[in-house]
Amino acid sequence: MTQDKIFLVGTLGLQKQEERFVKIMLGLTSHAQTSRPQGRYAWSEDLKKAEVVIVNSEDDSAMKSWHALASHKPSPVLLLVTATEQSPYSKYHLTRPFGPAKVLMILDKIVKERGEGGGEPETFSGSAKAVQREVVVSKGVAPFRHRALVVDDSPTVRKQLVLELGSFNIQVDTAETGEQGLDMLQKNRYDIIFLDVVMPGADGYQVCKTIRRNQDTKSTPIVMLTSKSSPFDKVRGSLAGCSSYLTKPVDYENFYHVLESFLEQTNGTEEAPGALNGH
Repeated sequence: MTQDKIFLVGTLGLQKQEERFVKIMLGLTSHAQTSRPQGRYAWSEDLKKAEVVIVNSEDDSAMKSWHALASHKPSPVLLLVTATEQSPYSKYHLTRPFGPAKVLMILDKIVKERGEGGGEPETFSGSAKAVQREVVVSKGVAPFRHRALVVDDSPTVRKQLVLELGSFNIQVDTAETGEQGLDMLQKNRYDIIFLDVVMPGADGYQVCKTIRRNQDTKSTPIVMLTSKSSPFDKVRGSLAGCSSYLTKPVDYENFYHVLESFLEQTNGTEEAPGALNGH
């Protein structure tokens, strides 16, 4: 037997027969006599040690446990078991019924992309623990209290923000360009906007100025998320009218501080969204 690298896999909220099946499938890879280019997999009871965690999206308790686990960085990769082919909460997902070939294919894909660096840098950084929150993910419509718009040309950033904001029961819409974002603002009311600076077409500064000129959106909190960290760039953001300016990779503590400040100011109000203090 060859000595391929072993990757630990855990599960949350799977049906008993599904969990049993996953354990058997993982065991077959770890005891295989031939080498596996992507490595082998083994079951882990300790989810903090797992590289990948398979989570049942229809189990509220499992989703709460995942969000608590994800607040510790570095967190495992989420492989979400979903009812449909598309999921805004995770890059990787399985639909029922799933067989061994499908699970193994996705695990190999995860390991391969992690080995290649994932293609894009992480949106968040820092080892600060997120404040424990009550996370509600229902089988039907989640009880969203707020609505956010994320405008960023990076699919990775959009997905990570959907996941993070979702843990605050915030409904998230996304746009790839500034033009798409402005179009969505014409159709929907948002309580907060997360805006990238460098995008194809209109950049974040231009989009921010346009939002501020509109009577309906002039007071909506705008948080700029960008890799531009010079004092000049921050001044440009302030002049454009942004409420807060966070540099990628965003430190978790700063992100949660900004977001919780916003939630405190808008909690229990149905009027126009409150202003967000900048940092």
